[in-house]
Amino acid sequence: MDARTRFQRLMRFESVDRLPVVEWATWWDLTLDRWRGEGLPADLTDQGDIRAYFGLDPVRQMWVGTRKASYPQPPAYGQGVLSTMDDYEKLRDLLYPEPEEAIDFDMLSEWAKQQAAGNMIVWITFEGFFDYPRSQFGIEKHFYAFIEQPETMAAMNADLAEHMVSMLDALCDVCTPDFMTFAEDMSYNNGPMISRDLFDRFMAPYYRQVVPELRKRGIIPFIDSDGDIEQLIPWFLDVGIDGFLPLERQAGCDIVAYREQYPQTRFIGAFNKLVMHQGEGAMRAEFERLLPAMKEGGYIPSVDHQTPPAVSMADYRLYLELLREYCAKAVKEKD
Repeated sequence: MDARTRFQRLMRFESVDRLPVVEWATWWDLTLDRWRGEGLPADLTDQGDIRAYFGLDPVRQMWVGTRKASYPQPPAYGQGVLSTMDDYEKLRDLLYPEPEEAIDFDMLSEWAKQQAAGNMIVWITFEGFFDYPRSQFGIEKHFYAFIEQPETMAAMNADLAEHMVSMLDALCDVCTPDFMTFAEDMSYNNGPMISRDLFDRFMAPYYRQVVPELRKRGIIPFIDSDGDIEQLIPWFLDVGIDGFLPLERQAGCDIVAYREQYPQTRFIGAFNKLVMHQGEGAMRAEFERLLPAMKEGGYIPSVDHQTPPAVSMADYRLYLELLREYCAKAVKEKD
């Protein structure tokens, strides 16, 4: 069974020969720096080439940008570049680039050939309707904007939704992704950072505009939010989202409970990255925790975010050995 067929069948809760062996998140720079000192070839800098080096199933991700090259950079991390509708209107001409500026079509065409042969899983990422205004306002001003700048928030997300749909048309003329993620880091370890009322007012209408465009093209929409997403899951299911990642264990995410509560929802991630340097016993115990969900379909086990630099390359190779073992075991024991 080729990689793409395996992925698609698993996401449809159909039988597979084994679960996909993927790394959806790439690795910290510090992790790769360590591994280069432990034998990772120095000339391997492309994430796809590194996946191939470790024998992972081929996955490629493309971020679809919202800013032209001349858009101003924020003065520091967590800060933004605007505060009011007037600011937004002055900057709007520097946002929402044409497809030729936002998408590497030469790369996408090459991916499409591999995808058509079954040798590649392709996914795209859009900034979501929480993440995008936050990046414009900055973290603190964004929270105030729900109360003080509702018209600006609405204008931003309406424009963003229109931009997404236009990008989808251009993308799918060349390569229809197998799945996509909305980048929406709107939870930390105590749950969502906004209320359901604010979600319904400021985010849900735009998801209801874009998600049908994804679904009619056969693209599975995922939410990528760090932290505890338990309260968020039904919010996003109500607007048509089909999947969630990365399911960070340290924030309390429980894939087995989620699978029981949401039996037809897709999930990726959930393996606690903080046990990866603790030896085979700890890693095997973590896979045993995930195994009941792995047997049920629609779930791909993977690191619950980027592999941290505490993990040696030997640790990572052991993790991959166990991952392959359990990806086969889940199918064998289910049968």
